[in-house]
Amino acid sequence: MKLLPSPLMLALAVAAGGAQAVEWRGLLDLRAVDSNAERSFLDSGLGKTRYDADSPRLSIGQAVLRGDADLSDSIAASVELSADQQRRGVVDVREAFLVWSPVPEGAWKTRVRAGFFFAPTSVELDYDSVGWVPKHTISSSAINSWIGEELRTNGIEWSARRLGRYSGDAFDVGVLAAAYTGNDPTGTLLTWRGWSISDRIAGRADTVKLADLPVYRAPNGRLLKQSRDMHAFREMDGKLGYYAGANLNFGARLEFAALHYDNLTDPQVVKDGQYGWRTRFDHISAVWRPQGTWELSMQSMRGDTYMGRNGAGVDFQSWFVLASHPLGPGTAAVRYDRFSVTEHDNIPSDPNGEAGYGVALAYDWPLAEQLSLMTEALLVRSDRPARVLIGETQLQKERSLTVSLRWRF
Repeated sequence: MKLLPSPLMLALAVAAGGAQAVEWRGLLDLRAVDSNAERSFLDSGLGKTRYDADSPRLSIGQAVLRGDADLSDSIAASVELSADQQRRGVVDVREAFLVWSPVPEGAWKTRVRAGFFFAPTSVELDYDSVGWVPKHTISSSAINSWIGEELRTNGIEWSARRLGRYSGDAFDVGVLAAAYTGNDPTGTLLTWRGWSISDRIAGRADTVKLADLPVYRAPNGRLLKQSRDMHAFREMDGKLGYYAGANLNFGARLEFAALHYDNLTDPQVVKDGQYGWRTRFDHISAVWRPQGTWELSMQSMRGDTYMGRNGAGVDFQSWFVLASHPLGPGTAAVRYDRFSVTEHDNIPSDPNGEAGYGVALAYDWPLAEQLSLMTEALLVRSDRPARVLIGETQLQKERSLTVSLRWRF
Protein backbone atom coordinates (compact mmCIF):
# COMPACT_ATOMS: atom_id res chain seq x y z
CA MET A 1 0.00 0.00 0.00
CA LYS A 2 1.37 3.40 -0.99
CA LEU A 3 -0.03 5.75 1.59
CA LEU A 4 1.94 8.90 0.79
CA PRO A 5 4.19 10.56 -1.77
CA SER A 6 7.80 9.44 -1.67
CA PRO A 7 10.38 11.30 0.43
CA LEU A 8 11.92 12.49 -2.83
CA MET A 9 8.67 14.25 -3.75
CA LEU A 10 8.53 15.86 -0.32
CA ALA A 11 12.14 16.96 -0.70
CA LEU A 12 11.19 18.64 -3.97
CA ALA A 13 8.33 20.36 -2.14
CA VAL A 14 10.88 21.96 0.17
CA ALA A 15 12.94 23.17 -2.77
CA ALA A 16 9.81 24.45 -4.48
CA GLY A 17 9.18 26.73 -1.52
CA GLY A 18 11.55 29.23 -3.07
CA ALA A 19 15.13 30.03 -2.07
CA GLN A 20 14.10 32.90 0.21
CA ALA A 21 11.52 30.80 2.08
CA VAL A 22 13.82 27.83 2.84
CA GLU A 23 15.88 27.75 6.03
CA TRP A 24 18.89 25.45 5.69
CA ARG A 25 20.67 24.07 8.74
CA GLY A 26 23.35 21.46 9.08
CA LEU A 27 25.59 19.36 11.31
CA LEU A 28 29.10 18.08 10.60
CA ASP A 29 30.45 15.62 13.17
CA LEU A 30 34.16 14.68 13.05
CA ARG A 31 35.20 11.67 15.16
CA ALA A 32 38.27 10.25 16.86
CA VAL A 33 37.64 6.78 18.33
CA ASP A 34 39.62 4.19 20.27
CA SER A 35 37.78 0.88 20.82
CA ASN A 36 38.64 -2.65 21.93
CA ALA A 37 35.36 -4.16 20.70
CA GLU A 38 35.06 -7.30 18.59
CA ARG A 39 33.43 -7.14 15.18
CA SER A 40 30.81 -4.39 15.00
CA PHE A 41 27.26 -5.04 13.81
CA LEU A 42 28.08 -2.75 10.88
CA ASP A 43 30.71 -5.29 9.78
CA SER A 44 28.36 -8.30 9.99
CA GLY A 45 29.36 -9.03 13.56
CA LEU A 46 27.32 -9.30 16.75
CA GLY A 47 29.03 -6.51 18.66
CA LYS A 48 26.90 -3.87 20.34
CA THR A 49 28.73 -0.72 19.33
CA ARG A 50 29.18 1.19 16.08
CA TYR A 51 32.99 1.12 16.25
CA ASP A 52 35.28 -1.86 16.87
CA ALA A 53 39.03 -2.40 17.22
CA ASP A 54 39.47 -2.34 13.43
CA SER A 55 37.44 0.82 12.78
CA PRO A 56 39.26 3.92 11.47
CA ARG A 57 40.58 6.08 14.30
CA LEU A 58 39.44 9.24 12.49
CA SER A 59 36.17 9.49 10.57
CA ILE A 60 33.12 11.56 9.76
CA GLY A 61 30.51 10.46 12.27
CA GLN A 62 27.73 12.07 10.31
CA ALA A 63 26.96 14.95 8.01
CA VAL A 64 23.39 16.23 8.03
CA LEU A 65 21.64 18.91 5.99
CA ARG A 66 18.07 19.95 6.80
CA GLY A 67 15.76 22.27 4.89
CA ASP A 68 12.55 23.76 6.30
CA ALA A 69 10.15 25.76 4.14
CA ASP A 70 6.87 27.56 4.88
CA LEU A 71 4.55 26.71 2.00
CA SER A 72 1.65 28.72 3.46
CA ASP A 73 0.58 30.27 6.77
CA SER A 74 -0.24 26.84 8.20
CA ILE A 75 1.66 24.32 6.03
CA ALA A 76 5.41 23.67 6.17
CA ALA A 77 7.73 21.12 4.59
CA SER A 78 10.95 19.61 5.93
CA VAL A 79 13.61 17.31 4.52
CA GLU A 80 16.74 15.96 6.18
CA LEU A 81 19.60 14.38 4.23
CA SER A 82 22.51 12.54 5.83
CA ALA A 83 25.79 10.83 5.01
CA ASP A 84 28.63 9.12 6.86
CA GLN A 85 31.66 6.98 6.00
CA GLN A 86 30.01 3.74 7.10
CA ARG A 87 26.98 4.13 4.83
CA ARG A 88 26.86 2.14 1.62
CA GLY A 89 25.10 4.90 -0.27
CA VAL A 90 26.60 8.37 -0.34
CA VAL A 91 23.54 10.41 0.70
CA ASP A 92 20.21 9.21 2.06
CA VAL A 93 16.92 10.69 3.26
CA ARG A 94 16.54 10.59 7.02
CA GLU A 95 13.21 12.46 7.21
CA ALA A 96 10.90 14.19 4.71
CA PHE A 97 7.44 15.38 5.69
CA LEU A 98 4.73 18.02 5.50
CA VAL A 99 3.21 19.64 8.60
CA TRP A 100 -0.20 21.28 8.86
CA SER A 101 -0.57 23.44 11.98
CA PRO A 102 -3.91 25.30 11.90
CA VAL A 103 -4.27 28.41 14.03
CA PRO A 104 -5.77 27.32 17.40
CA GLU A 105 -9.15 28.75 18.31
CA GLY A 106 -8.99 27.87 21.99
CA ALA A 107 -7.07 25.76 24.46
CA TRP A 108 -6.48 22.91 21.97
CA LYS A 109 -3.61 23.11 19.48
CA THR A 110 -3.55 20.47 16.71
CA ARG A 111 -0.94 19.34 14.22
CA VAL A 112 -0.86 16.85 11.34
CA ARG A 113 2.36 15.43 9.92
CA ALA A 114 2.51 13.39 6.70
CA GLY A 115 5.56 11.75 5.18
CA PHE A 116 8.62 9.91 6.49
CA PHE A 117 9.60 10.88 10.04
CA PHE A 118 10.46 9.73 13.56
CA ALA A 119 7.74 8.98 16.06
CA PRO A 120 7.97 11.30 19.11
CA THR A 121 9.67 8.86 21.49
CA SER A 122 13.15 9.99 22.50
CA VAL A 123 13.87 12.12 25.59
CA GLU A 124 17.60 12.20 24.73
CA LEU A 125 17.38 14.45 21.69
CA ASP A 126 18.77 17.92 21.14
CA TYR A 127 15.63 19.45 19.64
CA ASP A 128 17.46 22.70 18.90
CA SER A 129 19.80 20.89 16.52
CA VAL A 130 19.37 18.66 13.47
CA GLY A 131 20.11 15.01 12.88
CA TRP A 132 18.14 13.23 15.64
CA VAL A 133 21.30 13.33 17.82
CA PRO A 134 21.44 12.99 21.63
CA LYS A 135 21.85 16.22 23.56
CA HIS A 136 24.23 15.09 26.31
CA THR A 137 26.00 11.98 24.91
CA ILE A 138 27.47 10.75 21.63
CA SER A 139 25.82 7.33 21.61
CA SER A 140 22.11 6.86 22.08
CA SER A 141 20.52 4.49 24.57
CA ALA A 142 19.67 0.97 23.40
CA ILE A 143 16.02 2.01 22.95
CA ASN A 144 16.76 5.00 20.77
CA SER A 145 19.55 3.23 18.90
CA TRP A 146 16.99 0.65 17.78
CA ILE A 147 14.39 3.29 16.93
CA GLY A 148 16.99 5.11 14.84
CA GLU A 149 17.72 1.98 12.83
CA GLU A 150 14.45 0.07 12.46
CA LEU A 151 11.52 2.43 13.07
CA ARG A 152 10.24 5.32 11.02
CA THR A 153 6.73 6.64 10.45
CA ASN A 154 5.92 6.42 6.75
CA GLY A 155 2.39 7.76 7.02
CA ILE A 156 0.22 10.31 8.81
CA GLU A 157 0.34 11.45 12.43
CA TRP A 158 -2.30 13.56 14.18
CA SER A 159 -1.60 15.20 17.53
CA ALA A 160 -3.47 17.59 19.80
CA ARG A 161 -2.36 19.45 22.91
CA ARG A 162 -4.52 21.21 25.47
CA LEU A 163 -2.65 24.25 26.81
CA GLY A 164 -3.25 24.65 30.52
CA ARG A 165 -2.76 28.40 30.58
CA TYR A 166 -6.11 28.88 28.82
CA SER A 167 -7.98 27.36 31.77
CA GLY A 168 -5.65 28.19 34.63
CA ASP A 169 -4.24 24.64 34.91
CA ALA A 170 -0.58 24.05 35.80
CA PHE A 171 -0.18 21.36 33.15
CA ASP A 172 -0.54 20.69 29.41
CA VAL A 173 -1.94 17.40 28.16
CA GLY A 174 -1.56 15.91 24.69
CA VAL A 175 -2.67 12.93 22.63
CA LEU A 176 -1.47 11.55 19.31
CA ALA A 177 -2.20 8.76 16.83
CA ALA A 178 -0.62 7.64 13.56
CA ALA A 179 -1.16 5.18 10.72
CA TYR A 180 1.79 4.10 8.61
CA THR A 181 3.23 1.61 6.14
CA GLY A 182 6.75 0.39 5.42
CA ASN A 183 7.76 -1.07 8.79
CA ASP A 184 7.06 -4.72 8.00
CA PRO A 185 10.63 -6.05 8.56
CA THR A 186 10.82 -4.24 11.93
CA GLY A 187 11.99 -6.82 14.47
CA THR A 188 14.62 -8.44 12.24
CA LEU A 189 17.53 -6.68 13.93
CA LEU A 190 16.24 -7.19 17.47
CA THR A 191 15.92 -10.93 16.81
CA TRP A 192 19.07 -11.79 14.85
CA ARG A 193 21.40 -9.06 16.10
CA GLY A 194 19.85 -7.86 19.35
CA TRP A 195 20.11 -4.42 20.89
CA SER A 196 22.91 -1.99 20.10
CA ILE A 197 24.22 1.18 21.73
CA SER A 198 25.34 3.55 19.00
CA ASP A 199 24.40 6.70 17.14
CA ARG A 200 23.81 5.14 13.75
CA ILE A 201 20.64 6.49 12.09
CA ALA A 202 19.28 4.58 9.10
CA GLY A 203 18.21 6.40 5.97
CA ARG A 204 15.24 5.58 3.77
CA ALA A 205 17.22 3.34 1.38
CA ASP A 206 19.73 2.06 3.94
CA THR A 207 20.60 -1.60 4.46
CA VAL A 208 22.35 -3.58 7.19
CA LYS A 209 24.35 -6.73 6.42
CA LEU A 210 23.24 -9.37 8.93
CA ALA A 211 25.70 -11.73 10.58
CA ASP A 212 26.28 -15.02 8.71
CA LEU A 213 24.09 -17.11 11.01
CA PRO A 214 23.31 -20.77 10.11
CA VAL A 215 19.52 -20.28 10.24
CA TYR A 216 19.53 -18.46 6.88
CA ARG A 217 22.77 -19.89 5.47
CA ALA A 218 22.60 -22.35 2.56
CA PRO A 219 22.24 -25.26 2.18
CA ASN A 220 20.81 -26.37 5.54
CA GLY A 221 19.31 -23.19 6.97
CA ARG A 222 15.67 -23.28 8.08
CA LEU A 223 14.94 -19.74 6.81
CA LEU A 224 16.73 -19.59 3.46
CA LYS A 225 14.41 -16.90 2.06
CA GLN A 226 15.99 -14.31 4.35
CA SER A 227 18.58 -12.14 2.62
CA ARG A 228 21.59 -11.04 4.66
CA ASP A 229 20.88 -7.52 3.39
CA MET A 230 18.18 -6.27 5.74
CA HIS A 231 15.96 -3.41 4.50
CA ALA A 232 14.18 -1.83 7.44
CA PHE A 233 11.53 0.26 5.68
CA ARG A 234 9.85 -2.13 3.25
CA GLU A 235 6.09 -2.53 2.76
CA MET A 236 5.20 -6.17 2.13
CA ASP A 237 1.62 -7.01 3.10
CA GLY A 238 -0.31 -3.83 2.17
CA LYS A 239 -1.61 -3.39 5.73
CA LEU A 240 -1.44 -0.28 7.89
CA GLY A 241 0.24 -0.23 11.27
CA TYR A 242 -0.51 2.26 14.01
CA TYR A 243 0.73 3.88 17.19
CA ALA A 244 -1.11 5.96 19.76
CA GLY A 245 0.08 7.83 22.81
CA ALA A 246 -0.40 10.57 25.36
CA ASN A 247 1.77 13.04 27.24
CA LEU A 248 1.50 15.27 30.29
CA ASN A 249 3.76 18.26 30.99
CA PHE A 250 4.03 20.42 34.10
CA GLY A 251 5.87 23.23 32.35
CA ALA A 252 9.50 22.38 31.67
CA ARG A 253 9.95 20.89 35.15
CA LEU A 254 8.23 17.51 34.75
CA GLU A 255 7.22 15.60 31.61
CA PHE A 256 5.57 12.19 31.12
CA ALA A 257 4.77 10.31 27.90
CA ALA A 258 3.46 6.88 26.89
CA LEU A 259 3.04 5.20 23.50
CA HIS A 260 1.73 1.89 22.15
CA TYR A 261 3.06 0.66 18.78
CA ASP A 262 1.81 -2.21 16.60
CA ASN A 263 2.82 -2.65 12.96
CA LEU A 264 0.03 -5.26 12.43
CA THR A 265 2.25 -7.03 9.90
CA ASP A 266 1.23 -10.41 8.49
CA PRO A 267 3.99 -12.70 9.88
CA GLN A 268 3.44 -15.20 7.04
CA VAL A 269 4.53 -12.83 4.27
CA VAL A 270 7.95 -13.12 2.60
CA LYS A 271 9.04 -10.72 -0.14
CA ASP A 272 12.32 -9.75 -1.78
CA GLY A 273 14.44 -11.55 0.78
CA GLN A 274 12.62 -10.08 3.79
CA TYR A 275 10.25 -11.75 6.25
CA GLY A 276 7.32 -9.88 7.72
CA TRP A 277 7.54 -9.45 11.51
CA ARG A 278 4.57 -8.70 13.75
CA THR A 279 6.11 -6.22 16.17
CA ARG A 280 4.44 -4.40 19.03
CA PHE A 281 5.63 -2.64 22.16
CA ASP A 282 4.68 -0.28 24.98
CA HIS A 283 6.92 2.68 25.73
CA ILE A 284 6.99 5.17 28.61
CA SER A 285 9.30 8.08 29.40
CA ALA A 286 9.78 10.82 31.97
CA VAL A 287 11.95 13.91 32.36
CA TRP A 288 12.49 15.75 35.67
CA ARG A 289 14.36 19.03 36.06
CA PRO A 290 14.30 19.53 39.85
CA GLN A 291 16.58 22.56 40.21
CA GLY A 292 16.73 24.01 36.72
CA THR A 293 20.30 22.76 36.20
CA TRP A 294 19.89 19.06 36.96
CA GLU A 295 18.08 17.01 34.32
CA LEU A 296 17.01 13.42 35.00
CA SER A 297 15.39 11.37 32.25
CA MET A 298 14.30 7.78 31.73
CA GLN A 299 12.71 5.58 29.10
CA SER A 300 11.40 2.04 29.24
CA MET A 301 10.22 -0.29 26.47
CA ARG A 302 8.73 -3.78 26.51
CA GLY A 303 7.38 -5.72 23.54
CA ASP A 304 7.54 -8.78 21.32
CA THR A 305 8.09 -9.68 17.67
CA TYR A 306 7.64 -12.88 15.66
CA MET A 307 7.52 -14.20 12.10
CA GLY A 308 6.08 -17.31 10.45
CA ARG A 309 4.29 -19.88 12.53
CA ASN A 310 6.56 -19.17 15.48
CA GLY A 311 9.52 -19.75 13.19
CA ALA A 312 11.37 -17.02 15.05
CA GLY A 313 10.13 -14.87 17.88
CA VAL A 314 11.39 -12.94 20.89
CA ASP A 315 10.25 -10.80 23.79
CA PHE A 316 12.38 -7.70 24.24
CA GLN A 317 12.79 -5.08 26.93
CA SER A 318 15.12 -2.22 27.75
CA TRP A 319 15.30 0.81 30.03
CA PHE A 320 17.75 3.55 30.85
CA VAL A 321 18.24 6.46 33.22
CA LEU A 322 20.30 9.54 32.35
CA ALA A 323 21.46 12.41 34.56
CA SER A 324 23.13 15.61 33.41
CA HIS A 325 24.37 18.76 35.15
CA PRO A 326 26.51 21.77 34.19
CA LEU A 327 30.15 21.30 35.21
CA GLY A 328 32.75 23.95 34.57
CA PRO A 329 32.38 25.41 31.07
CA GLY A 330 30.27 22.47 29.83
CA THR A 331 27.79 19.77 30.84
CA ALA A 332 28.54 16.32 32.27
CA ALA A 333 26.22 13.34 31.82
CA VAL A 334 26.00 9.71 32.86
CA ARG A 335 23.62 7.10 31.40
CA TYR A 336 22.93 3.53 32.54
CA ASP A 337 21.21 1.05 30.18
CA ARG A 338 19.76 -2.42 30.73
CA PHE A 339 18.54 -4.57 27.86
CA SER A 340 17.47 -8.15 27.20
CA VAL A 341 15.92 -10.41 24.57
CA THR A 342 14.12 -13.66 25.45
CA GLU A 343 13.42 -16.12 22.64
CA HIS A 344 10.21 -18.12 22.29
CA ASP A 345 10.53 -19.80 18.89
CA ASN A 346 10.77 -23.43 17.78
CA ILE A 347 14.24 -23.46 16.17
CA PRO A 348 16.72 -24.60 18.88
CA SER A 349 19.66 -24.15 16.49
CA ASP A 350 18.88 -20.43 16.23
CA PRO A 351 19.55 -18.96 19.71
CA ASN A 352 18.43 -15.34 19.88
CA GLY A 353 18.43 -14.55 23.57
CA GLU A 354 20.73 -12.00 25.18
CA ALA A 355 21.18 -9.81 28.25
CA GLY A 356 23.43 -6.88 28.96
CA TYR A 357 24.00 -3.39 30.22
CA GLY A 358 25.83 -0.24 29.17
CA VAL A 359 27.34 2.76 30.94
CA ALA A 360 28.17 6.04 29.18
CA LEU A 361 30.05 8.97 30.70
CA ALA A 362 30.08 12.13 28.56
CA TYR A 363 31.14 15.75 28.69
CA ASP A 364 29.98 18.44 26.26
CA TRP A 365 32.22 21.52 26.02
CA PRO A 366 30.95 24.46 23.94
CA LEU A 367 33.90 26.05 22.09
CA ALA A 368 31.96 28.72 20.20
CA GLU A 369 28.38 29.55 19.28
CA GLN A 370 28.22 26.85 16.61
CA LEU A 371 31.11 24.59 17.66
CA SER A 372 31.33 22.07 20.49
CA LEU A 373 33.63 19.27 21.61
CA MET A 374 32.06 16.19 23.20
CA THR A 375 33.83 13.21 24.72
CA GLU A 376 32.30 9.90 25.75
CA ALA A 377 33.61 6.83 27.53
CA LEU A 378 31.36 3.84 26.82
CA LEU A 379 31.26 0.37 28.37
CA VAL A 380 28.86 -2.30 27.10
CA ARG A 381 28.74 -5.80 28.58
CA SER A 382 26.53 -8.37 26.86
CA ASP A 383 26.00 -12.12 26.77
CA ARG A 384 24.65 -13.54 23.47
CA PRO A 385 24.99 -17.32 22.82
CA ALA A 386 24.55 -16.93 19.02
CA ARG A 387 28.02 -15.35 18.79
CA VAL A 388 29.72 -18.73 19.02
CA LEU A 389 27.99 -19.72 15.75
CA ILE A 390 30.10 -17.16 13.86
CA GLY A 391 33.31 -17.64 15.81
CA GLU A 392 32.90 -14.79 18.30
CA THR A 393 33.06 -14.69 22.09
CA GLN A 394 29.69 -15.26 23.76
CA LEU A 395 30.34 -12.78 26.59
CA GLN A 396 31.77 -9.48 25.39
CA LYS A 397 32.93 -6.36 27.22
CA GLU A 398 33.23 -3.52 24.74
CA ARG A 399 35.02 -0.33 25.74
CA SER A 400 35.49 2.80 23.68
CA LEU A 401 36.56 6.40 24.02
CA THR A 402 35.13 8.80 21.46
CA VAL A 403 35.83 12.48 20.83
CA SER A 404 33.32 14.32 18.64
CA LEU A 405 33.88 17.79 17.16
CA ARG A 406 30.46 19.11 16.14
CA TRP A 407 29.92 22.09 13.88
CA ARG A 408 26.33 23.27 13.61
CA PHE A 409 25.57 25.73 10.85
